[in-house]
Amino acid sequence: MALSGRRRSSPAPDGPLSPAIVEETPPSRPSSHRFRVPPSRPEAAPGGPPAAVGRFVRGGAAALSRQPDAGRFGVALLLSLLGLLLAGGGVVADLAFHRGVETGGSAPWVRHPSGRGLATNVDLTRFAPGDIEAVVAALQQSGFRYVRQSVSWAEIEPTPGAYVWEPYDAIVEALTRHLLEPVVVLHDSPGWARAPAQQDSPDAPPVDAAAYARFAEAVAARYGPVDGRSRVSFLQLWDLPNRPDRWGGMPADAAGYVELLSLGFNAVRSANPNATVVLAELDPGAPHGAPDGDLGFLRDLYRNGARPYFNVAAAAVDGGGRSPFDRRVDPGTASLSRAVLFREAMVEAGDDAKPVWATHYGWRTGADAGSVTAADQAAYAVAGLERARTEWAWMGPMFAWGLVPGPGLGGAVEPGRELLRANGVATPLYDALATFAADGGTAAAPTGFLPVDAPQFDLEGNWDVQHLGSTIYRTTREDDARTTVRFVGTGAVALLRFGPDAGQVKASVDGEPIALALDAIQAQDVPISLADGLEDGPHMLTLELDGPGQLTIGGLEVVRDTPLRWPVALVVVGGVGLLFLGLREAVYTIAHRTGRLQRRRGIEFWPELPPLQDWRPARRA
Repeated sequence: MALSGRRRSSPAPDGPLSPAIVEETPPSRPSSHRFRVPPSRPEAAPGGPPAAVGRFVRGGAAALSRQPDAGRFGVALLLSLLGLLLAGGGVVADLAFHRGVETGGSAPWVRHPSGRGLATNVDLTRFAPGDIEAVVAALQQSGFRYVRQSVSWAEIEPTPGAYVWEPYDAIVEALTRHLLEPVVVLHDSPGWARAPAQQDSPDAPPVDAAAYARFAEAVAARYGPVDGRSRVSFLQLWDLPNRPDRWGGMPADAAGYVELLSLGFNAVRSANPNATVVLAELDPGAPHGAPDGDLGFLRDLYRNGARPYFNVAAAAVDGGGRSPFDRRVDPGTASLSRAVLFREAMVEAGDDAKPVWATHYGWRTGADAGSVTAADQAAYAVAGLERARTEWAWMGPMFAWGLVPGPGLGGAVEPGRELLRANGVATPLYDALATFAADGGTAAAPTGFLPVDAPQFDLEGNWDVQHLGSTIYRTTREDDARTTVRFVGTGAVALLRFGPDAGQVKASVDGEPIALALDAIQAQDVPISLADGLEDGPHMLTLELDGPGQLTIGGLEVVRDTPLRWPVALVVVGGVGLLFLGLREAVYTIAHRTGRLQRRRGIEFWPELPPLQDWRPARRA
């Protein structure tokens, strides 16, 4: 009989029966506690959030493993967005850094008829005759090279055919004596030339444009060449014709001004074939306060056939409240960079070989909007000149707004724009420009074309002057005659004459000789690269006639490598590359999902080779 609480052991398998072994166990008791085993949790990493991130990543990876195409589309989208951002950023950077930048060497050259020294607007008729000499001498000593002077038609020709030259003869003689180049502005019609209803409008256009042409011809003839040099080489025909108050109170009339311009141009060139005709300066805010009044009127001039009748365009360049380093271009905001729009309008008209002159240039001091401090005015004026000389091969002389406050070209010279105060004391602007010139700011040729009559050409020996079209040449047959030119850039291209009479020429840049042979069967003027790949800085070019024959040079094109070209190009190329990869990935994914392209199963580094047939020969019997 089995005892309570005991259990008999089972017999051992496949063995004899063993004695019964009884194992005593404690009696079972009902328990009043129930224990629940908690579910297992992953061990939290220290800090908490990384564990959550890890779970998110693992979850995302699992989701992508279930939907592999979603991941590929995500990668494609990311690459495409990055590519668009890089390429777009590169384009924006290119516009910001390089809009308007022309650093010489490209065809066609912008043929400057002058150098690009310091320049200012003046009205020497306001000074007593005995003071003109002192004023002109002071300008020369301060480094100025060009002055823009008003010439009143009403004062010179008060009655038809009767000319009064004396006041202007004294001005021109003083400027010539001190080697200052005048740019005379022919405007201010006499009463006899105006319509009866416009007798109160001094700048009303003449009823007969031919009368103005006769006056322009008389000025060009009187101050034309003497001993091979013109006392007045630059004539600007009219002033601000797009302003109603400078056009007899009538609306701007591009066709009417083109008629005046064309007759005046032909008359001037008949009296002095080597004269340079400058287009009238245009008011940026006219007509009727339009933000692009000068640009629109310039385009109208081209549409009315003005292109053949001027050699230089003129623009008013007001710095406004922006620094010269501000590269934003806005037709409705005054800034140095706005001049780029003038250049672009000329390029659009196919007139890209002509230069632009800033016939009014500078910043105004004051406390109101659009003005700057006197210290900033001085610093900005110098920095703007340096930027233009470095980046704008198309920009010629830049004329300071006015010598003294008061009446002047383009209206009154406001206080805050003048070089000299009313008491004759120099402003910080005047001192800064004079210091810039004294420190060699204009001693070296800047980027772009340099004519042979510019002061940077240092000629030794006897050189003759030749005029061919709008280009001036210097030629010599004197043995050992030489010319030396200082320039700032990375290369130089000289316009030299090849021909059967060309002599042996020794050329060097910074003392390094350059092989140069100019002999040819037929005479022709050819641009020859004398140096490239130089460090961006000052250099010295020397050309010397070494033996019988002649040396003829028509100018020098100074070249400068475009700054920041390669970084911008790399950004754009990188963006295009990423965009291509993104689009390629998207196309491949779509092709896989539609079954048009077999999916890849990865790369097998040790692929299984197909079995080879038994090549062993059969065993002989």
